[in-house]
Amino acid sequence: MYRDPASRSPAEEPPRELVYAVALRDRSSSAATMFRLFALPLLGAAALAAFTTPETGLLGLLGGAGWSYWSWRRGKTDDRILLRVEDGVLTVGPAGKATTRVRLADLTDVSLDGKSIQRVEDGASAIPALRFIDSKVGPEVDVARIVLVRSDLPDIPLTSEHVAHMEATEWLGKIRVFLRKHGWVPEDESP
Repeated sequence: MYRDPASRSPAEEPPRELVYAVALRDRSSSAATMFRLFALPLLGAAALAAFTTPETGLLGLLGGAGWSYWSWRRGKTDDRILLRVEDGVLTVGPAGKATTRVRLADLTDVSLDGKSIQRVEDGASAIPALRFIDSKVGPEVDVARIVLVRSDLPDIPLTSEHVAHMEATEWLGKIRVFLRKHGWVPEDESP
């Protein structure tokens, strides 16, 4: 009875969906973010005010600031992947868009694809726009991403980017538990 799923009543069926929501790292530096949020709208407003009227420049400043903030927030959204199990088939993809379908019987493992990286860190200058001059390489950090392993076909990474190893490990456990509730058993544990 060690790995056999317990019998359930129809009311206790496992959830059909799991949302894998991982926060991806913002790749832009602080200097680029400051330029995008403040300097670019100011330059655009100054150009509009110089060639048209000051009122048009003010409208351009407000519109440019709104667009900059919207695009900055849009770049920071979470990457949400929906895992759905129905009739022994796992469907993986962004919410509302199924990109990959895998039979649970063909899924041999769910594992981590890890690597070590060294990120470039901004310098400590008091002027944000000059921090890139004093940038340095940070310490080595372990990152990983979750992959679905199939026997004869290529692995399926859930995200294109790697995240913190600790976060990937936490989600790996959640995904494996979710799949086990639907009767999936890793190949190395199957009889």
